[in-house]
Amino acid sequence: MVKRTFVTVLATLLFVVFGLSNGAIAQGKWAQGTPMPTSRSEIAATALDGIIYVVGGLTRRGGLTTFEAFDPANNTWMVLPPIPEPRHHTAITALDGRIYVTGGFGRSGFGTILDSTWVYDPVSGQWTQATPMPGGRGSHAMAAADGKIFVVGGVAGVPQSVWSFDPATGAWDTSWTPIPNIREHTSAAALDDKIYVMGGRWSRGNLNVASVFDPQTDTWTRLPTMPSARGGLTAAAVDGRIHVTGGEELGGGLTFNAHEAFDPATGTWEILAPLPTARHGLASATVNGVWYVIGGATGAGGLTYTTLSNEVEAFLPAPTN
Repeated sequence: MVKRTFVTVLATLLFVVFGLSNGAIAQGKWAQGTPMPTSRSEIAATALDGIIYVVGGLTRRGGLTTFEAFDPANNTWMVLPPIPEPRHHTAITALDGRIYVTGGFGRSGFGTILDSTWVYDPVSGQWTQATPMPGGRGSHAMAAADGKIFVVGGVAGVPQSVWSFDPATGAWDTSWTPIPNIREHTSAAALDDKIYVMGGRWSRGNLNVASVFDPQTDTWTRLPTMPSARGGLTAAAVDGRIHVTGGEELGGGLTFNAHEAFDPATGTWEILAPLPTARHGLASATVNGVWYVIGGATGAGGLTYTTLSNEVEAFLPAPTN
């Protein structure tokens, strides 16, 4: 069972998390957190009850079963029971007190695309297996909205299909309207029971396509394009906006530190303070208004294996009014 301390005052949280004196962190800027115990790329992260959970990953050994949790209130990491199957390029989200992990690629390279669904209970510390996805899927994104878990994008037999899992029935639904733009190495974040899908890449390279899905009406809406095209990025809902950062350009061997935020209220993008460490295959989650960006690799493509990161960098947005 994960022990945690709840911090109700954001300023206090910042001092505790980073051990900084008053004024050492300014709103709208980045700060360092305690590094993750395991350096790894192509990971997935989610937050539940003030704790950030990071699963899987890719190293020279292939896919990992590694499962670690970060407690921002104490600035500490915990090593948790490993997920039963090794995986990288997987997806994770939280719903109703449990952690859900789907798909990804197996231990050896990219030859095996997994369809499994695993559920972690933080109270018991146990993994259980739920109904597998309708097919294998890797480099996809996942988010929870309207009481269900939605899987979008990725490498799959029918990559444009949208699948949802209902924990109440244990069943998958494949009848949703397909995503308009096929993409993998994408990222998704839920806000106000809608799912925002940002960037990614396909056969012709990186995309700057941004879309939002409304499960209640089963409709997709194209949003203003992202300022930067990128795949291998991370996205999260922070302060009522969708923040994106990181990514890679395979052809040029570059990793990105550009940090941009989309405001659904105004329909506009804003360019913000860049991520201190450019990387791809990273993950992120938000706790108490602070966005934590974790792991990845500072080198693109084949350089991933020699540039694995365990960085934790945290961003506190500036007030929007």
